[in-house]
Amino acid sequence: MKHSFLALLCSLMLSAPALAQEAATARTYSVKKDGSSVTYRLNHKMHEVVGTARPTEGKARILPDGTLQVAVRANVADFDSGNSNRDSHMKEVTEATKYPTVEFKGVATGVKVPTSFPAKQEVTLKGQLTFHGVKQSIEVPLQVLFNTATDVSAEGKFQISLESYKVERPSLLMVKVDDALAMETKFQLKEEGK
Repeated sequence: MKHSFLALLCSLMLSAPALAQEAATARTYSVKKDGSSVTYRLNHKMHEVVGTARPTEGKARILPDGTLQVAVRANVADFDSGNSNRDSHMKEVTEATKYPTVEFKGVATGVKVPTSFPAKQEVTLKGQLTFHGVKQSIEVPLQVLFNTATDVSAEGKFQISLESYKVERPSLLMVKVDDALAMETKFQLKEEGK
């Protein structure tokens, strides 16, 4: 009994530096296209318009001090509402050929990879959204679900003003859509190298 306790104690002491090193290392995650989406919702008096695209690229990094860094990009031309005429008009008003991407870069604090799974964390990303050639500061509340240390999903919702991004609001029957553009993000992430 004493011998097995000493063996266990030695094993723990030998593994402690490796665990400390792992805890002090930044973790980098890549957004998987399958299962990930960026969706917009526009309201008009007669109906709601919903368009969805897959992100073209995205990364998230958790630093040892609990800082979360996020960068995500989607092509404006990829948003699909299920109506090709409407999508063509949206590409026209957002000048998709001149401003082909929508990008977000943000930072949150207090994010730690949990020790038991699944585990949820609520964070608020503070960053910059670049859309239609305009960059503005925004905050994105995000719910992060750690399925495992290497498999993570994140969902967030926020609103922007079309006019503040210098986008002419589309109209139908001489009535413009609301200025508020609701955005929903759903990301599936996998730790790089795992």
